[in-house]
Amino acid sequence: MIIPVRDGAQYIGEALQSILDQDLADIEVIVVDDGSSDDSAAIATSLGDRDGRVKIVANRGKGIVDALNLGISLARAPLVARMDCDDVSLPDRLRLQVACFDADADLQLLGTAGLQIDRAGKPLRPMDVPIGNEQLRDALARYNPMLHPTVMFRTEAVRRVGGYRRAFTYAEDYDLWLRLSETGKLANMDARLVKLRSHPGQVSRMKEDQQKAAAALARQSALLRRSCAEPFDANGQPAQAIGAFLAWRAATGVAVSGLERRDIELLLRTAGIPLAITCKLLLLAAVGGPSFKALALGPRLAWRRMIARPAKMRPN
Repeated sequence: MIIPVRDGAQYIGEALQSILDQDLADIEVIVVDDGSSDDSAAIATSLGDRDGRVKIVANRGKGIVDALNLGISLARAPLVARMDCDDVSLPDRLRLQVACFDADADLQLLGTAGLQIDRAGKPLRPMDVPIGNEQLRDALARYNPMLHPTVMFRTEAVRRVGGYRRAFTYAEDYDLWLRLSETGKLANMDARLVKLRSHPGQVSRMKEDQQKAAAALARQSALLRRSCAEPFDANGQPAQAIGAFLAWRAATGVAVSGLERRDIELLLRTAGIPLAITCKLLLLAAVGGPSFKALALGPRLAWRRMIARPAKMRPN
């Protein structure tokens, strides 16, 4: 089990205890402290002092992607499970997921349904996921159909495809699922085995836009891998990767299809994209899909950029 934490002192104790209370006892828990400024590491260390299955390592604020990859590099078990520091696993979660892997040698990644809870632990709503290989793969082409804190995967399969990649930060899980889907089987269980906590401050508006852009880049990268190499550094910074992809896409001169248009718009919201590239892609979108939506792309994008500017920079 890998649990990254940054300033999660309020919930890390409960999260860790839910793993230590699993009815599958033969486990290793790797807590990666990503530069916490609160008591997160101390709480995890206190639990680790009482239970040798817990290992705490420092990531020194390098970010979620590096934290997850560090945990994977240290994992000794053939299967790795994921959970966030504010979530809670039901006692039979790990045993039920391991049984699925034991029954299917082709299975590489397995998620579950979940239950959303508030910061006090009160149930809010069920969180369903697509079930069945065909339904899951159809969803995967359009959005992330797996709940990251619920997944378990084969350690070597993830290492083989290169782990999580920094260019897709905020959608690093989606990018990994897409790559795993190209080499093996993915599945979801309909059992609600994880309580996923919802509380203010988890994802800001800015990070939500970054997440949408990263997911768009992941989808476009999956399409690219079928015919050519990705035209950017997948382990570089997200904004640079998006800029490099858009520059490459504009240089192709190929009309933007209706299916691409939404992803291109999400990517163009990224700050710092040169105006010449933006204009070229807007032109290619109008040529590729001469519809009202395509023609409205420019004004819509201009409005998004205007409201994203700091208030003091906006016109009165």
